[in-house]
Amino acid sequence: MSKLCSLLSAAVIGALALPSAVLAAEPFASIQPIQSDGWAADPQDQGMSPEEFIRAESLHFMANMVGREGINNFFHFQSLAQAEDRWVVSPNNDVIYSMAIVDASDGFTLTLPDTGDRFITAQIVSEEHMSRQLVGGGVYQFEADSFPGSHVAIGVRIGTDATDEDVQFILENLHTKMKVEASASGPVPAHDEEAMLRVRDAMMEEYDKMSNTFGLMTDDVTKVKDWERFTYATAGAWGLAANEYAMYAPYALSGAKADTCYVATYVQPIVDQFWSITAYNNEKYLMANENNIVNTGNAKLNDDGTFTVHFGSREACAGVEGIKNFILTTEDDWTFLMRAYEPDVAAFYDYQMPEIVPVGE
Repeated sequence: MSKLCSLLSAAVIGALALPSAVLAAEPFASIQPIQSDGWAADPQDQGMSPEEFIRAESLHFMANMVGREGINNFFHFQSLAQAEDRWVVSPNNDVIYSMAIVDASDGFTLTLPDTGDRFITAQIVSEEHMSRQLVGGGVYQFEADSFPGSHVAIGVRIGTDATDEDVQFILENLHTKMKVEASASGPVPAHDEEAMLRVRDAMMEEYDKMSNTFGLMTDDVTKVKDWERFTYATAGAWGLAANEYAMYAPYALSGAKADTCYVATYVQPIVDQFWSITAYNNEKYLMANENNIVNTGNAKLNDDGTFTVHFGSREACAGVEGIKNFILTTEDDWTFLMRAYEPDVAAFYDYQMPEIVPVGE
């Protein structure tokens, strides 16, 4: 069991509860207005302040998920993320997800199953796109003022080896033991979807230039140190976790072609849980339902412990000998995200991402 699981898996009612209060604060009320003048991409040029855009991204996610299972109910995904299901940007394909949108205005209680050594976390994301992470099974109680705004998104991730048998075990034995209890059940607040999507497109251009998202996610807006980078990451990777739980290194090769075979060799990140490379199109959605990920569980290693990945179409890579790990690309300008779950934080800060090059160069 990981060091975080050992510390937190024995949670009991009230362990994370905050002092009760009548009402939660309005989102972003605890900070001065975010100044975006001078940013490489200013949300205000597209009609929204940074706060409006960040909250709109959160409300957009919540509203879409409510359409699947309503308020205060878990929606359990039945498989790994699928390319045709665009429920979130940059989905994690190492885990089986369960999602619940909760009206937290009167508080709520979350129950998670004991999974032993199996990876399980619950991430609670507020309307401000702030994140609290719970590790391990238990019963967690939150009061009415625990989160600014009225609603939160709860994302439970359960580790899997991706076999049909293991996925079925999760569906039948673990999903059935999750529940959320809340007395309020109001609708998710409205947001301007058209403006949000327009701002997202502009922010995404800058997100693609970022080499990492280290240190961006936190549990309180007063702790955010770089609102510019945080806003770009909200567009490209909504739902990030804090460094101690997961770290992320995005990669976008300028002018990447779907019909070219590329290659790079990577050092394995140092982690207590798992690492992965997952490929996406330029909108940060999966391109295919197969060969979209290389991770701790499926990577074929080189003799020195590194791993080599070929990226490209089947036709482009068909004549390449000795391919050990293959990621299928079906669209130009594809990208990927390297994840490290429960990483050695200092080591991942120093991680050197190799450049991808066409085979033969």
